[in-house]
Amino acid sequence: MLQSQIINVLPRRILAGLWATQETRISLSHLAPIKSTTNTKESQPAATSAQFLCTELPVRYTHILRLLSTLSHDSLQSPIIRNVSHSYFRDICTLLHPSLMGTSPKAFSNVLTRLRQSQATNLIRLKYALLSNPTSASVTLMENINTIGFGIHLLLDQHLCWNKDKNNHAQVVCTEEIAHRAVDDARKAFSDSFGTDKDIPTIEIKKDTIKTKKSDPDTEFVYIPSILHRVLYESSLLSLKAQSLQDDDIHRGSSWFQRKFQTNKSRPLSLRIFGGPTSIGFRLDSSAPLLETDLLPGIPRDPIGIPTCGAVLSQTGSNTVDDTNYSGVEWESLNGWRSAKALASHWGGNLDAVTVEGLGSTIYLALDRDPSLLERYPTRQTLASSAHSLLRHHRRTSAVSASADSTLSIQAAATQLDAFLYAISDSQQSTFNPTPLYHHHSVSVNAAVGHA
Repeated sequence: MLQSQIINVLPRRILAGLWATQETRISLSHLAPIKSTTNTKESQPAATSAQFLCTELPVRYTHILRLLSTLSHDSLQSPIIRNVSHSYFRDICTLLHPSLMGTSPKAFSNVLTRLRQSQATNLIRLKYALLSNPTSASVTLMENINTIGFGIHLLLDQHLCWNKDKNNHAQVVCTEEIAHRAVDDARKAFSDSFGTDKDIPTIEIKKDTIKTKKSDPDTEFVYIPSILHRVLYESSLLSLKAQSLQDDDIHRGSSWFQRKFQTNKSRPLSLRIFGGPTSIGFRLDSSAPLLETDLLPGIPRDPIGIPTCGAVLSQTGSNTVDDTNYSGVEWESLNGWRSAKALASHWGGNLDAVTVEGLGSTIYLALDRDPSLLERYPTRQTLASSAHSLLRHHRRTSAVSASADSTLSIQAAATQLDAFLYAISDSQQSTFNPTPLYHHHSVSVNAAVGHA
């Protein structure tokens, strides 16, 4: 039984404590390099240190489990939900194991690499579970899980880029250079999917500068290069697809004479970059309207629309955790327009699209210059509804009212945790009978996971 397996490793007091603990939100300034006053070498920021990650990530994993506990009792019995829940509990045990902090930096980075892939795999599985037949409730739930999940991905990725010499840490970025790279990658992905013989629309990149005494400082700001690249990549891919489909429709509706002698191609797409005193802006204009299906929440798909990462589902068991090394899952976990919107809004930005049939479409991206803005995270009220439907399912209405406050007590957290563990377990009991809460003596983390 899953509940007993977890409790054998992590006592309920520790799990309940994580369940009730509030996250530590970070900003881009917390991820920026720390400049030394004695030499020119930059030091790693504290927000990417091993000590902070081993403390913060278990809290965020547990918050995802709290969001999953808002599902009905029947939904939590599905193999995908149980597999993902078990995976998160295993990752919590990994991070709390006392030997982890004593390993070498290289070994610690290898562990975080596996955790990053596990996180990506879990997000993909949850998208298939919640968005295959989306409802308003499942879409909202997945968006909140994505918000936490992307924050976890960024923390893991920022640590790894410092320890594996990848130049992807928070830094002053050149927006024009990243925009060119994102457009080139989008056109390549389009070509790989639709074939090299298909005409690919072009995107002209223009920078609207504000005259200042310095040399073009208006479009430079502190950000993470890969995140800006991904948002612009997804936006460009949507516009390229829409423009190409419109060009095909025009071509099919033309007479043979027009097709033979017509030399004028469609107007190139325009991507403008402009800077203001408080934000950086991007505007992508196209004469073709975006496809409505591309803007809706859904499972990961390639540019043609074929679902991807099917191999992840084939290895999903309700009682086992898959350790297969899937290639490309980290990239696919950030796939799609909705993921791009979530990434853009993570530090106060906004990504939006205006599309009108017959007039075309415009995609707007605005990113705040202020690096001290804290990351986006689900509200306390959103997390406060943890396990309420499960407790009502077991007719524990008094426990629901006791845990309705956004500031969760350990007693209420333990009750919610028990209901969730029971819901995802193999128990055949007809009633919910939680064991007594916990012993009066305290249990340290080292003692709890020392034999994990």
